Amino acid sequence: MQDSPSAETHFSRGQLLQRQHRLTDAIDSYKQALALDPNHVPSYLMLALCWLNEESTAANAVDAAQRAVGLEPEDAFARSVLALALNAKAKDGQTGMVKEALAHAQEAVSLDPDNDFAHATVAQIHLRLRDYPQAELAARKALELDTENTAATEVLSAALLLQKKDSANKGLIDYQLQRDPNDDSAHTSAGWQALMEGNHKQANQHFLEALRLNPMSESARMGLLESYRARSIVYRLQLRFSHFMSQFTEGRQNMIMIGGFVAYRVLSVMLKGVSPIATSILIGAWLTFALWSHLARGFSSFFLLMDRFARQALRPREFWEGAVVGGLIFAALGTLVAGYALGIKEGGYAALACVLAAVANAAAFTNDHHIGRHLYTLAGVIAGFGAVYVSFDIFSGVALPFAEQLGSLTFLIGVVVSWLRPLRVLYA
Repeated sequence: MQDSPSAETHFSRGQLLQRQHRLTDAIDSYKQALALDPNHVPSYLMLALCWLNEESTAANAVDAAQRAVGLEPEDAFARSVLALALNAKAKDGQTGMVKEALAHAQEAVSLDPDNDFAHATVAQIHLRLRDYPQAELAARKALELDTENTAATEVLSAALLLQKKDSANKGLIDYQLQRDPNDDSAHTSAGWQALMEGNHKQANQHFLEALRLNPMSESARMGLLESYRARSIVYRLQLRFSHFMSQFTEGRQNMIMIGGFVAYRVLSVMLKGVSPIATSILIGAWLTFALWSHLARGFSSFFLLMDRFARQALRPREFWEGAVVGGLIFAALGTLVAGYALGIKEGGYAALACVLAAVANAAAFTNDHHIGRHLYTLAGVIAGFGAVYVSFDIFSGVALPFAEQLGSLTFLIGVVVSWLRPLRVLYA
């Protein structure tokens, strides 16, 4: 009679299945290994790595990794996997859990300073915390230990891009592509770099190639959508501006925006007594800049809905972002034109209400903060309803109750969101 399969046999089979991306079968094999040996640390760690990429199983990943660390507290790999699991479980805005993950990753480095996986994990968590210089340092250390660590290479490219170190990032990407033209992460990095330089066609080619090589790459899918949105010159300018601002820390970005507003207010007061026309142009330019930074993505997404191929890459939330935000912008244009054509002076009021409602909804669709996303969604729903209600009141000739109050509330929500979002208040 043949011997029954051991825990190691099931574990080895699970690894093979995991490499084939058959995660469900791999998880079953690791569970079978643990049924035979409840203290089999490698199976706990592989289970955690299988589970941490899905939001619904991220908590299970943390539990499995914690069991492994409890059995082997001095194992640097186990500490690193626990750090990755905590980072995956943490929702945007739950900074405390992310910092806890960073502490475990740093403990892994202290346990084994020559472990490239541990350094790459530190780099990933620093990147999420927007500490780009530290992410760069940790990624470079991981690559010193293993030049083929793809996770470290991805983090290094992102950190360089977000610090606007374009020449260094281009050199890294060229090296990646020369070393392995079939590296999907290299094509993804090249796509983001091209996108930030305003070359949306080249970016599109790189993202498509990355998805051909790895259809499961979320970064490449998101980049592909951005390359479609960037067919709009206005959106390309918005991306270039965002890339320029990324070289500054979050605090400096806020100071620049506040300083710009102060300068606008001072200049508008100075011009008011000199040239009313110049004052109007300045006010219009500032409002366009301030509001369009919120609306550019949603407006561009609206046109993706008309593109059969691009529409296939949209997730439901992205689809509704284009429909709602773009729809409100076109509603604003429609009420403005209708008001002018029909001689209804309040048409401009309705148009502005629709624009401010679009600002609130744009924030709701692009926010992943675990608390803020619900508050911004509520604000977007109220503002959207208020804009439609006010527009119907103005153009139907029917005096609806509380229309004035709802209009004022819509304006208040739009203005408040336009300030809170750039300052990242409950926003991720």
